[in-house]
Amino acid sequence: MTVQSKKQRSRVSKSTPSDVSPRSVIDLFSCGGGMSAGFSGRPGWKLVAAVDLEVAKPSGKASGETGCNAIYEANHGLRPLSADLSVLQPKSLREAAGLAKGELSCLISCAPCTDFSRANPNNHLADRERNTLVGRSGDFIEEFLPQVFVMENARELITGNHPQHWRGLRQRLVDLGYDVRAEVHFLNRFGLPQIRERALILASRVGPVRTLADLWEGWTVAPEAVTVRAALSRLETWASMNPNAVSGEECPGTGRDVTARLAATPHDGGGWVDVARKKSTRHLCTKECIRRWEDKELGSHPDVYGRMWWDRPAPTIKRECAHVGNGRYAHPEKDRLLTVREMATLQGFPFQYRFPGRSVANKYRVIGDAVPPLVAWQIAACVGWMMDGRRPMPEEWVMPETALSMSDIRRAEESIPIERQVA
Repeated sequence: MTVQSKKQRSRVSKSTPSDVSPRSVIDLFSCGGGMSAGFSGRPGWKLVAAVDLEVAKPSGKASGETGCNAIYEANHGLRPLSADLSVLQPKSLREAAGLAKGELSCLISCAPCTDFSRANPNNHLADRERNTLVGRSGDFIEEFLPQVFVMENARELITGNHPQHWRGLRQRLVDLGYDVRAEVHFLNRFGLPQIRERALILASRVGPVRTLADLWEGWTVAPEAVTVRAALSRLETWASMNPNAVSGEECPGTGRDVTARLAATPHDGGGWVDVARKKSTRHLCTKECIRRWEDKELGSHPDVYGRMWWDRPAPTIKRECAHVGNGRYAHPEKDRLLTVREMATLQGFPFQYRFPGRSVANKYRVIGDAVPPLVAWQIAACVGWMMDGRRPMPEEWVMPETALSMSDIRRAEESIPIERQVA
């Protein structure tokens, strides 16, 4: 089991006072480290363990298929344990981490959302076994008794047809003495350049829960800052200033037919309907799209083979974002899929985040599955607020070197950039 030893955990970063031990974090279902990114680079915090089976979702064919643990290790210096959390004993993990009950500062458990998400309409009808992993998180909470618990998931965890999983977890938290709050938000409200609606559950046994809504009270983000244009422009500027930085410019080849289809798709938000509308280009559509056109099913899957809009947030980036036929993932102007680095930027990853591995498709999958680090950084600020009782200022919760910058944050009542007010 790969976790940090007591000796390693006792080491304190230069930015942490020598007489203060760092706060500890364990990340269950850690994927490529999106949620961990909110804590691992923050002074005073230490990742002590992470767990992910690395099974591709939803196919689940074989362990190791996603390669996410290598991506996690490359960015956080800790190799997650490849284990099935449905059978891994919580006590074994706690003892391997060298923690007593109640010693863990923060437990993260972002259980799979695949079988809750409305992306699969059958999820409203069938309650699948994987959904029980939400309740399984309660076993780890009871064993560790962390000071704070964090879970991010699809909104349907709370609002869908199978709320018993969330309700059971909530009752268990309450019985253990936690203050619990659950909220559903569009994350572009918090500076993510993407329309992404997610549920966030926070629970605290050290004080009242503080959420992203509390963190942003009195502040807002400039609308023009959460667009594809703004995000990719900042990435381009950063790359020009860091020419020897990590790569990430790869994207899968589209093939002759798809390339011709994209070439016929209008720039800045065009889609398959625009191609089908013209007799001269209709033949470039897939057979299924031509059928939909002929049957006037124009509202059916309107985003497939679509381009993003420059001056809007990106659409929801999902694990299937490695192909333009799976959604509106094409560049606003160029006849290609967004690169790994561009997609990661829209998902709130720092520009320098590394995605090692041979499989380009797996890199996209990890990006689509991730909790946006830009938002995770804010969640970590909320966790710190719960623990020390001090409300952090925006400079403490705007993640460096991402699509969001301090100049985008404004007083809600004045709409003045913070950097001007500080000056």
